Amino acid sequence: MTKARSTFVDHEARVGDLHDLRAFALACDLRSLTAVANVTGESKATVSRRITRLEAALGTALLRRSPRGIAPTEEGATYRDRVAEVLELLADANAVAANGSKAAPSGQLRVSAPPGFTSILAPLYARFCEQYPDIVLVVHVSSRFVDLESEHFDVALRATRKLPDSSLVVVPVGDPESDAILLATPGYLAKHPAPRRPQDLASHRMIGVGDTGAPMSLPLVRRGERLDLRLPVAIAGSDIGFCKELVLQGAGITCLPRVSAQREIDEGHLVHILKGWTWPNMSLFLLHRGGAFVQPKVRVFLDFMRDALRPRKR
Repeated sequence: MTKARSTFVDHEARVGDLHDLRAFALACDLRSLTAVANVTGESKATVSRRITRLEAALGTALLRRSPRGIAPTEEGATYRDRVAEVLELLADANAVAANGSKAAPSGQLRVSAPPGFTSILAPLYARFCEQYPDIVLVVHVSSRFVDLESEHFDVALRATRKLPDSSLVVVPVGDPESDAILLATPGYLAKHPAPRRPQDLASHRMIGVGDTGAPMSLPLVRRGERLDLRLPVAIAGSDIGFCKELVLQGAGITCLPRVSAQREIDEGHLVHILKGWTWPNMSLFLLHRGGAFVQPKVRVFLDFMRDALRPRKR
């Protein structure tokens, strides 16, 4: 009786030298074998042999070579994205093993953030990078809820009233009883007297967050009292960043998360109107993939942002 041959393929063993992986990753980033050789201290020929050996081991072309330079193939770009996490995890593990708790977090940190929070988040990003100079922060600003796993993001900051169910780890930041407030510029209010009660908003130019010009629904609460207003819209924007810019230009009144407008309020560029009335539960959350091992770069970013966005006494 002939014994069946095992079909098991040891994919881990296909790559025999981690320096080959590092050379390939650098080639994708720098788009030049000469530049890779300068970084690694090896000759250009050695770098080229490393990448050729990696392609042979994997059985696929990872780079396109031309007189104008090099660029990853489609397979190479996908492989680069996945290898990045492997290399960073290995670097973190080696640093911790060698230096213990003194190891400095490092690597590229990809963060997704919503528009409209630039004035408060940009200074925090700058302080974070100053405190952790070995971390390269890459911030993608979009109103779209990205997929952290498939799009290779480490952390997402989301402003919403309710998060959909998922396997992601959720870290609340800011005020757990955060809210959205009504805002206008001093210039707009000089031309249009400030509303004294919520119903007066119907006679004002309202800026709505949405992708249609349909009347906006505005739920407002004050000490247990609730009003559900439906107001005509003068201008509609698909994200709060655009709506905030419209308000700052004196185009009307809108409702924004307090944290996204606090700086402009403090500097006198925006006026909080109808104080006491709020659109409730506009909360800020940090999301990450979690797991048994949270990379040091992710852990320190979560801790930093949670502390920096701690609610101030008003």
